[in-house]
Amino acid sequence: MHQSSHFFDKFPKASVSDWVKVAEKELNGKPLEILNYQYNDEIIMPPVVFSGKEDKKMKPIVWRKNHVCQWGISFRHTEIIKEENIEFFISIGINNFKLNVTEETKIRADELKRLFPSCQWLDDYQREREPADFFIQQIIENFQQAISLIQRLKINDGHINEFLGSVYFSREIQSNYLYEISLGRAQRIVWRNILQAFEIDNPAPPLFISTLPVIKNRLQDHFLIEATAKTLSAVLGGADLIYLEFDEITEEMRIENIAHIYHIFTLESGIGEVTDPIAGSFYVDELTTKIAKQIWGQLKS
Repeated sequence: MHQSSHFFDKFPKASVSDWVKVAEKELNGKPLEILNYQYNDEIIMPPVVFSGKEDKKMKPIVWRKNHVCQWGISFRHTEIIKEENIEFFISIGINNFKLNVTEETKIRADELKRLFPSCQWLDDYQREREPADFFIQQIIENFQQAISLIQRLKINDGHINEFLGSVYFSREIQSNYLYEISLGRAQRIVWRNILQAFEIDNPAPPLFISTLPVIKNRLQDHFLIEATAKTLSAVLGGADLIYLEFDEITEEMRIENIAHIYHIFTLESGIGEVTDPIAGSFYVDELTTKIAKQIWGQLKS
C-alpha cells in the first residue's frame, strides 16, 4: 500500500484551472456554464467538482446499521392481488403490502389482513404523481412536523429519546441518480443540525424509507433498468427500508426479480455493509452540501 501511494504520487494532480483550459478549448469559446445541468429548477449540477471547499463540508449524522436486511414490495390496487400470489411473495421474503383503501375496497383489504396477519399492511389513498420540486418541499414539511413534536415533547413529557427512536422519514425516489443519492445524504445532515439546535446528544438514527415507483413497461424488461438505478441510488443515499411500488402487476414483470435487485445490493455486493459508501466523492459531497444548505435555510426561515 505504501509503495502504491508513491507510484501514484508521480502523476501530476489536475487543478480547476487545468480543467478550465481543456474545457474552453473544446467549447470553442462558449461559456463553461453551458455544461451545467440544472435539475429541479433550483439545483445546478456542474460537470466536475474539485476538493477546494473541503473545509466547508457538512458532516452527516451517523447512519443506522441494520443487522437484518429490510425490503418490501407495495401494491396500489387490492383487486388485482390473488391470495396465491401473496403466498408466493411471502415465500421469497417479501411481506410488505400497500393497500389502496377506499370504501369500495375496504372489505377486501380487511379480508387480506385477516388471511395474512404476518404481513405489514400500509394503507394508502390514491394520489396523483407530483412534480419533482414537490418532493424537497415534502421533506421540509416532514422536518417541520418533527420539530413541532420535539418542541412539545421536550416541554411536556421529556421522553425525547424514546420519541426519536421511532421517527421515520419517507420519500419517493425519482430518476436523477446523483441528485437522489445527494438528497438522501442531505436529509441526514439536516436532521443532525435539527438535533444539535435542540442540544440533543446521541439520539437513535431515524428510519429513512424510500419508495421506488416503477412504471409498468411492456417493452421487454426495460423496467428492470429503472428499478436497478433507483434502488442503488436509494441504498447509496442511506435508505434503511425500501418499498417497490407498482401500479399494476403483469405476467412479464416478474416481480421477484425486482426484489432480488435489492437483495443483491444489500446482501451480496457488500454495499449494505458500508456506512455512507459514497463519502469522499467531491462531486456528491458538494451536491449533498448544497442541497442540505438549501433545506436547512428554508427551515430556519
